[in-house]
Formats: sequence, structure tokens, C-alpha cells
Amino acid sequence: MRRLFKQSSFFALLITSLFILPAQAERIADLYSASWPVESQSTTVRQKAMTNAFAEVLIRVSGSKDVVYNSDIQAALPNAQNYMRQYSYKRLSAAEQMVYEKPLLLVATFDSQAVKKILQDASQPVWSENRPSGAFWIAIEENGSRRVATDTNDEVTISLNRAASRRGLPIILPLMDLEDKSQVTVGDIWGRFTGPIKRASERYNADYVVTGQLSQSGEQWFGRWSLELGGSVENISSTAASKQQLVADLVDQVADKLASRLAVLFSGEVLAVEIYVENIHDLEAYAGVRNYLSNLGMTESVKVLQVKADAVLFEVKVLTSPQNLIDAINIGNNLRRIPTNQGLNGRYSFSWRG
Repeated sequence: MRRLFKQSSFFALLITSLFILPAQAERIADLYSASWPVESQSTTVRQKAMTNAFAEVLIRVSGSKDVVYNSDIQAALPNAQNYMRQYSYKRLSAAEQMVYEKPLLLVATFDSQAVKKILQDASQPVWSENRPSGAFWIAIEENGSRRVATDTNDEVTISLNRAASRRGLPIILPLMDLEDKSQVTVGDIWGRFTGPIKRASERYNADYVVTGQLSQSGEQWFGRWSLELGGSVENISSTAASKQQLVADLVDQVADKLASRLAVLFSGEVLAVEIYVENIHDLEAYAGVRNYLSNLGMTESVKVLQVKADAVLFEVKVLTSPQNLIDAINIGNNLRRIPTNQGLNGRYSFSWRG
């Protein structure tokens, strides 16, 4: 048997923490804000942009591009200003104007509760603010040379950030500093060799990894990306007339695959799932597990049922199916599934990685 929690002071802290620990997890702060490029600040232009920004928020929160074709959603779109909390304008840099093709951005923020209600009343899924982050390793072939998209202000990076923001995806672009270059080359990324890329991604603590290439032939741009998610690899591809359009389509495909696992239709029924977590040696680990489970978006409450050895048994009450909860846990890096008796008597076992 593994060692017991012997320190009485730690056990006392653990019991106390059941009542006082707040839920803390990284969330997308601007999930209910969207921007739309405009040529002026006129009322007519603003109203049209407001409707487009509202549609973008509904797509982002639902996780589905097709949500705007729902009849109830279409009825709500013309009333975008009724759900708006505030708006402002941002003047774009020269590099940004090449991507957005307009001098200004209208930035609008909408009421979160109203957006959720519109989606739920229309029987559409809701994807929570707590979302997995992805490391994007993208190689671009242009003018006879290849480079990697990094966190700089070039056209591909701006397009990636714009497309990811539009779908509510927190993404990480590599630094390609000495540490990265010692582990991965442009050729590795171009060839989508998962071994070195996965090792290089560890420093970024990403929940999934996207590796791919962008290239041009004639007037067409081609993209081939691989998405490594929850232990499986899926390939996606697209063609477009521009880099911006190509990147947007490929990011849309990544978002669709994530949302298919994480965006949920909330039911009126609350279900209890037992989550048994090993490798909890101290209060910090316990707090990490509890907060992680509390912030999965579909969770109503988390309660401790049992503490023994270096493990804790939690009861997690969810507003959707237990499988949606397990899918959400599997995507992240924090809990590693222990493949024994999974789902037996409603209990699932994991090991905490922190």
C-alpha cells in the first residue's frame, strides 16, 4: 500500500480546504467580446459590424460554425445591440491592415448570460470559458525558403491569432529560440515528425499540439496540418486563394474537432460521477485537482468522498453526460487516465500530473 497521509497538520488543512478553497483556472477573459473590421465609425457600418460580431460570439461560445443557420439564432442576430454591453474602436497597424483589409476594428462585448440563454433556448451546445491551449508549430514555404510561424508581427502570425481569437482558442506559438532549435528543426515541422515536436512542446505545457505546413502553388495556397489530441493524431487539409483564408479554414477545423468533444448540450438533470485521483501528496496537489475539476465548465459541484494513502475520491456533479466530463479531462495534460475498471460502478481513475 502506498504511504498514508500521516501529517495531522496536512490532513487538517485538507479538511479545512474543502470549504474555503476557491476555484482558480485559466479562462478566456474575452470569450464574449468580438471584433470586426470596419472602414468608418458611421452608424450604418457600426450596426452591420455589430451583427457580425454577435454572430462571431455565438459561434465561439457554441463551438459550431453552423449555429448561425439555426432559425432561433437568426431571429436574434438583428437584435445584436440589445445584448451588447459596450463597444469601442481600435486603429490597426499597417501590418494588421494587410490582414484585416480595413483601417479600424469595432470591438464589442456582449452579455454572457444572455448569450448562453439564446443558445440553450435554441437547443445549441455551450462551450465553457475554460478551454485547452494548443502549441502550433507551423512551417511556411514562400519565395523558395521555409520559416516557422513564431510570436512575431508577421502576416501568418497575425492570421493565426485572428483565426484563433475568432473561435476562442488559446494558442501558443513557439519562440524558436536556442532551446527550441536544439530539439526541433524547420524540416521536422514541415515533415510533421511528432517525436521531436512533442518533446519541444513540453516547455509550453500545451494540452494539444498542431503541426503543419503552408505552401503556395500558382494562385493557390495549400495547408496540411496534424492535430495531436488526447493520444490520437488527426490530419486536416485545405486549399484557399490566400494565406489568411487558408489559416482561418485550418483553425476552424481544429476548433470544430475540439468543440465536438467539449461543447455540451446541458440537460436539466444533474448526474454524479466518481473521480478517483492518485498521486496527491500534499495540499497544493489536492487544491490543483479540485480546482481543475471545478472549472471544466460542465461541473456543478465537486465534493470529497474519501481520502486515503496518496489518493482522493471526488464526487463530481455534472450538468451533462458523464462521458462529456471524461472527454474533457482526457484532453488536458493534468490528469492521466489509469486504464483499470474505467466506468465500473460510475467510477473513473486518474493520476495527477499537476
